[in-house]
Amino acid sequence: MADESVDSVTLNVNDSISCSGLTLAFRNVCYRQKASDGGRAKDIIKSVSGRFLPGRLVAILGPSGAGKSSLLSILSGLKQTGYIGTIEINGTILDRSRYRQQCVYIQQDFSLIEHLTVLETMQYAAELKMPRQSRSEMVRKKKVNDILRVLGLMTSIGTLVSKLSGGEKKRLSIGIEMVCNPPIILLDEPTSGLDSVAAMELINYVKTVASEGRTVVCVIHQPSSSLFQLFDDLYLLSAGRCIYRGPLDSMVESLGEMGFQCPKYYNRADFALEVAAKPSNELDNLVQKYNKLSVDRKLSPKTNEMLPFEEDAIINRSRTTVAQYQIPQWKQFYVLLRRSLRVTSRDFFFAQLRVITHILVGFLLGAVFYNCGQDGAYVMVNGACLFFFQLFIFFGNSMPCVITFPLEAKVFIRERLNNWYSLEAYYLSKIVADLPLQLLCPSLFLAISYYMTNQPFEWERFGMLWLILLLLGIFAQTVGLLSGAAFNMQMATFFVPSFSIPALLFCGFFVKSYEMHPVLSYLANLSFLRYSLQGSLQALYGNNRTTFPCSESFCYYNKPAKFLKFMDTREDGYWDSVYALVGFLLLFQIILYIVLRLRLKIYQ
Repeated sequence: MADESVDSVTLNVNDSISCSGLTLAFRNVCYRQKASDGGRAKDIIKSVSGRFLPGRLVAILGPSGAGKSSLLSILSGLKQTGYIGTIEINGTILDRSRYRQQCVYIQQDFSLIEHLTVLETMQYAAELKMPRQSRSEMVRKKKVNDILRVLGLMTSIGTLVSKLSGGEKKRLSIGIEMVCNPPIILLDEPTSGLDSVAAMELINYVKTVASEGRTVVCVIHQPSSSLFQLFDDLYLLSAGRCIYRGPLDSMVESLGEMGFQCPKYYNRADFALEVAAKPSNELDNLVQKYNKLSVDRKLSPKTNEMLPFEEDAIINRSRTTVAQYQIPQWKQFYVLLRRSLRVTSRDFFFAQLRVITHILVGFLLGAVFYNCGQDGAYVMVNGACLFFFQLFIFFGNSMPCVITFPLEAKVFIRERLNNWYSLEAYYLSKIVADLPLQLLCPSLFLAISYYMTNQPFEWERFGMLWLILLLLGIFAQTVGLLSGAAFNMQMATFFVPSFSIPALLFCGFFVKSYEMHPVLSYLANLSFLRYSLQGSLQALYGNNRTTFPCSESFCYYNKPAKFLKFMDTREDGYWDSVYALVGFLLLFQIILYIVLRLRLKIYQ
């Protein structure tokens, strides 16, 4: 990293750029964060400039709140709003899509799929991220093995990610982003949460990666003396301002010339942090020395907002460019589908326990409502049985997604923001990968409970009831995915029961629509459980079913039509109930897609 200024030159942004030995330069970068309570905006980054060179390991250091992570997020290209300034690669201003292909950003909270092994994680990353000309299986395998060898993970290739140590997970997070041979790697506090030995091993591996000609920048938090000396260059921040940028070995001498003396045998990192923590007025000389490129910011007198520089218009216009992926979308869908199916087969809570629960509850409901399906004396009991069918299918398929999807969503957001694949490919693969479970679970449950409760042994009626429960199960899983995508885990677990209470209240089992106030009766049309319950009743009691046999001297509901009328259900409205459930399903699938897209925008 050099102190000299970054020359302002106008180049053609479509020129080809080498994939190795790229210099990342930035100048006059400012970032203002709006207050969440509507108060005055706060300046996080204050017109900083710098240059990171290939082959050198750079440390960004500073006290808490100095703007380290914000600067790294801006330099990564993920943050698109709220900042001004120029970012250049080898002197060229790239559009965002091309820049994101040159740069990978490994965040501090780096989520991985825990049900894959180290080798499988790397292989799927290679299939999605490796360039088109390097897509043969032999080339991919060699690339994966080379990366695992460099990162010291060859002994753990068959280990599940959930069983890796913290240091191994950090190294794996670097490895999966290296399969596309990125020339620029940005790491946000990679040693956070690691002990001193694991941190030293990790930074040694990162230094090896940098020595291969890549530009590697790390935000580091209070490193030890031995860890700090592994870095080549230092970028020191204080309250959003740069107070030193240059070789690490020159830091003590440079700060000493400005009146800040480092005690003998003192940790240079601690010394740098102590200088950065001093009052702003004492650091003005350092700011002037290491911000020679800074220009006065222009503020709008009306809004007090920062106005963009002229050169920023190039970047802002180019951000609308569609990101290019390494493989076509159909191939993305195929790889993601295979990965999702493998993960699902190993997920005990989401898949195996879910199947076991459907079997056990099927036996339980079959035992409680045993032989009530064809006896006129137990028509009301059988109605309650069908109602419990709806309850279990809904909660049994929605709640597992509420617990598991927020963890998966973190992986999806990270991979999508790093241009692994498109949202459409992920969304379709998720829907298709869930179909086997959505078909298997209701089928096992219904086969057991249908037989034990002695429902009519007619394939047509069984198929009609199966279709209703299948649609309800798919809808329930969509609701679970939606809540998991829109909220955190605590809020999601609250949302699903709260969402289902109105549907339960207006489903027609407790209070019929003709017994409600006319205004409230219209709300019954918005209850998805009303259509699933009515469809279930129509499947078993519609289609001209004959009079029930009665085991007692008198059975009031010995005729199916009479019972359907009491339940406020038409005899011939089965397909209307199916269409209504399909409509609810499609609506919530669209909402789920919109929520996922909005979540991606929030992180940008």
